[in-house]
Amino acid sequence: MQIKLETQIKNNIINFYPAAAIKIDGLRCIDGSSAAAATDLDGNLAALDGVERVLIAPDFISISHAAAAAVEELKMLVMSEIDDYFAAPYALTGNLSAQTEVQCAEALADALIRPTLNRDNGDIVIHGIKDGVMELSFTGHCAGCPYAANTLQNVIMRTFLRYMPQIKEIRQTEAK
Repeated sequence: MQIKLETQIKNNIINFYPAAAIKIDGLRCIDGSSAAAATDLDGNLAALDGVERVLIAPDFISISHAAAAAVEELKMLVMSEIDDYFAAPYALTGNLSAQTEVQCAEALADALIRPTLNRDNGDIVIHGIKDGVMELSFTGHCAGCPYAANTLQNVIMRTFLRYMPQIKEIRQTEAK
């Protein structure tokens, strides 16, 4: 199977985009220390040496790895696990919450939002999620940027609504 890769060297993240959809409802997020308790694709990936966190969505898999990990070998092992999954695909049932909702939001931000913000020397800080409302602040060059409101609505909000529909609103706050 063809799998597109995106490597974020600065953030120790590798995103994998398989050509076919992963049978999952929502997100699954697990850290490497929880791998022993997990089964399924995410548990297999989290158990790989050097993996710190796994985020699985219907259209991509994001792996956060230790800085010292053998990245090329890790890429091959992850692709092998993904190939094994698609050889006999099964539904990943339920949203695995081995990490908190905020930690999964952080993983999603690491995979899809921060790379764009970091290119402009900016970032976001997620302060929390309560009753479907996420609070975040912009930092670096994004703090006070005239385009921050546009980025919040057209990039950040759309991403979170797509992958974490339980988040109904995002409020920008001052850095804490």
